[in-house]
Amino acid sequence: MIDSQLIGEELRLLRNKMKKTAEEVSEEMKIHKNTLYKYEKDAADIPFELFQKLLNYYNTNVSLFFKMIREYNHKDE
Repeated sequence: MIDSQLIGEELRLLRNKMKKTAEEVSEEMKIHKNTLYKYEKDAADIPFELFQKLLNYYNTNVSLFFKMIREYNHKDE
């Protein structure tokens, strides 16, 4: 099972990979930056619509996102 903290961490990594600040992304998403930080820490209660919007912003999709997480999660096996 994929942990919600791992999802949040991957969201943060995607933001960093795009060299975007939390302020820039939260402004685009029309959410408070603390809300974005919260979801990057633990995405357990992120609304799916916002999750998809973030993935679109980061130029990825749900399938690719979870494939990256699965690969990351199993890289030490």
